[in-house]
Amino acid sequence: MIKAILWDMDGTLAESESLHLKTLIAALARHGVEAGEEMHPLVFGKTGREVHALCRERFGLTVDFADWSMFRARTYLENAPALVPRPGALEVYRAAKAAGITQAIVSNASRMLLEANLRALGIEEPSLVSISVNDVRNGKPSPEPYERAAWLLRLTPEEVIAVEDSPTGARAAIAAHMRVLAWPSDDEGAALFPREAQVVRSPRELAEALGLDPAAL
Repeated sequence: MIKAILWDMDGTLAESESLHLKTLIAALARHGVEAGEEMHPLVFGKTGREVHALCRERFGLTVDFADWSMFRARTYLENAPALVPRPGALEVYRAAKAAGITQAIVSNASRMLLEANLRALGIEEPSLVSISVNDVRNGKPSPEPYERAAWLLRLTPEEVIAVEDSPTGARAAIAAHMRVLAWPSDDEGAALFPREAQVVRSPRELAEALGLDPAAL
């Protein structure tokens, strides 16, 4: 019996990957580096610190993380109110809530950006458990974010299920001994997930895998 659903945020609940990429391209341009869509597969699923380290190594940047992350955060927050949910995601989220299933958010984003996403999607609640990269020592693919969420919910790994759009996040939940539903953006992305993850390809399939009635969407 599923007692809780642990949702990833970026790309899973919110269509925010393009905004993260926009802030990265702007930050690189600020330091004289022209970049575009080719950066997305290089940074997909990584933490802000990991992206910063990658850019320093790849482009020879000397900017420190504090300045880099502040610029990216400001750019993100300026645009966050216009964020939209991934098609079908909030319908499944609300159906699970109506069914009485506890839900939590487990993200690799900073607390500031995660809160902005929650506001944009309209799912802020005082009781909602949410884990940001600021709440753990190690972000995904470490199991720590998922382990912490389960601990806060007072549940065992066997009692929860994780929903992820990235292989990085899926590996984190699998390492935490949780069942994982992989909801990739396309068929090409589906092939990158660990074999332990169950791939779903639509909101309807996601709802069914969560034990929800698709008619409730």
